[in-house]
Amino acid sequence: MSLRLTNLSLPVEEPEANLPTQLARAVGVPPADIDRWRILRKALDVRDKRQLRFVYNFEVTLQPGVSAKASHIGGSRVEPFDEPPFAMPPPGAHALPHRPVVIGSGPGGLVCGYFLAQQGYRPIVLERGTIVSERIRDVKRFDAGGEFDRDSNYLFGEGGAGTFSDGKLTCRGSGADFHRVLELLAECKGQQEGRENILYYHRPHLGSNRLPAVVKAMRRKIEEFGGEVRFRTTVEDLHFDANGVTGVATSGGFIPASVVILAIGHSARDSYEMLARRGVPMTRKPFQFGVRIEHRQDVVNEVQYGWKHQQYEDTLGNADYSLVAHGQNDLFTFCMCAGGYIIPSVSDEGYFCTNGMSLSKRDSPFANSGLVVTVPLEAFEGDDVLAGVRLQQKYERMAFELGRGRYAAPAQRASDFLAGRATPSLPKTSYPRDVVATDLNELLPPVVAAAVRHGLPQMDRRWQGRFLADAMLFGPEARGSSPVRIDRDNVTRESPGIPGLFPVGEGAGYAGGIVSAAVDGLRTAKAVVAKYAAVTTS
Repeated sequence: MSLRLTNLSLPVEEPEANLPTQLARAVGVPPADIDRWRILRKALDVRDKRQLRFVYNFEVTLQPGVSAKASHIGGSRVEPFDEPPFAMPPPGAHALPHRPVVIGSGPGGLVCGYFLAQQGYRPIVLERGTIVSERIRDVKRFDAGGEFDRDSNYLFGEGGAGTFSDGKLTCRGSGADFHRVLELLAECKGQQEGRENILYYHRPHLGSNRLPAVVKAMRRKIEEFGGEVRFRTTVEDLHFDANGVTGVATSGGFIPASVVILAIGHSARDSYEMLARRGVPMTRKPFQFGVRIEHRQDVVNEVQYGWKHQQYEDTLGNADYSLVAHGQNDLFTFCMCAGGYIIPSVSDEGYFCTNGMSLSKRDSPFANSGLVVTVPLEAFEGDDVLAGVRLQQKYERMAFELGRGRYAAPAQRASDFLAGRATPSLPKTSYPRDVVATDLNELLPPVVAAAVRHGLPQMDRRWQGRFLADAMLFGPEARGSSPVRIDRDNVTRESPGIPGLFPVGEGAGYAGGIVSAAVDGLRTAKAVVAKYAAVTTS
């Protein structure tokens, strides 16, 4: 008999070797009556600074004939566990005359390509940028003050924006598809042992130095299964007629295709423009916009871990945080990077935007987080489908010009932002290139600036006056989510009126992180397999 045990709370000092005993107590049976068990979820609870705790969910299978006698220790709960196992659908009946084409090698595109390749569909994955090893060199050269490469940067290249997005595998969903994606990432050298095991830890973190190996391993698996990944190949046009997709025009020539997966990412603005010209159904959507805030990491550790922070730093590593300030437009932290760095999240020459990342050790003396608000449609300066993109471009262009064309980061002390004055003397920060003092109120849409001004004091009160002290703001942070949704049918996952066109991931407006984009790619691979038989010709 399989059971789900939820909310078992244990001190962080409790050795995991004791988990079978604690499980048995919570289920109300002797340890010998447990046949097998596995952790479904493990999360750190820092609300009580006197004793930090881990909160666990488990799947527990009892020996035949044994019934649970739940003791509900500490608010834990026991219920039947009947989650169906992961399975791909059987191949569909429609003949597929050409190999499916996947546009983009971010999490959505790579995972979709992997499962199509595994099922024998031999997909062609197109990536405008370079292989990840060359991309790393291009990014390092740019960080050191070098020239910007429009196709190989923090956002474009093998692995997509996710490769340099800190490796957070935060997973708010559950079920067999989510678990299978995490298994795949673990198989591709992304496994984390101990506390941050990616198969169950609530907020696992790989680090931007480990993600390239995961991306490379997944690409090789696609190729081993008969798929193909083409780099420096930009999709310039999409061809379709009344019967559906017919192919894609690329910088390397025309590729015939009756199935095209659009996993373009949320910064492929030229692709949005091409799709709009072609009449592909799209909808403007609210998106995240704000600033990035940086603290000293030791301050974050003291606030989150309390008086025993030095002890917890040794066992738990550097602390992260999550905050929300409520108002007319809620301000919330996003993509928090403990022991991290501010980076230039730039995909177009002449524009500037910030983001954050950290390495696997999270050993920078700084911590940073996005501080964003969801921009409503009524704040867009236009009502066409690309109005949100133009709003991003307007403020990113202003930021670039303030940085004197050198991709310097506009920066300001948080206290000066609230006072409406530029910071006269900027301290050392984690940003790799130059910083320039400015009033960030001028680099934010009015609705965003108002929300940041309203929310910062709330967050400071939550931290007993330590959130604003010495905190630095950088901006703008404009790429938290896509301002466009590429419409698709909820059942077929295809674009309305364009059979064979499958929008996927963050760029299509259906995901919000590495894992959710990857799961979206997996589910689209399932839809393709269920509809079509694998192509038998080259």
